[in-house]
Amino acid sequence: MFFDKTAIVSALQRNNPVTDQETFVTYSGFQLSGVLAAAIKINIQPASPELTAISDGEVFKTYKAFTTASGVVEGMLLTVSGTNEVYRVRGRERFDYGQGQHYELTLARSDVA
Repeated sequence: MFFDKTAIVSALQRNNPVTDQETFVTYSGFQLSGVLAAAIKINIQPASPELTAISDGEVFKTYKAFTTASGVVEGMLLTVSGTNEVYRVRGRERFDYGQGQHYELTLARSDVA
């Protein structure tokens, strides 16, 4: 699998009851070569019309991503290094193919900076 991008992963922090705002913090729970890291290798592609429809996504704002990082879950944000594009994870599916185990993520472009 060809991973052409690196993304920084952010997780939702508990909401502040006073301001009621979403706050994201960098999630550094990924093991890469024995070291904890906050970045993952990923491949992001435009979603098919079928995936966009079944995920209640928007045309040109819904994407499919592939990664081997197992800790990415729904609600997290992915910020692509270099372009600073931000995506929110809307879905996750695991595929086991021996050594080719990977995760397919459904992403939506996000306004969160």
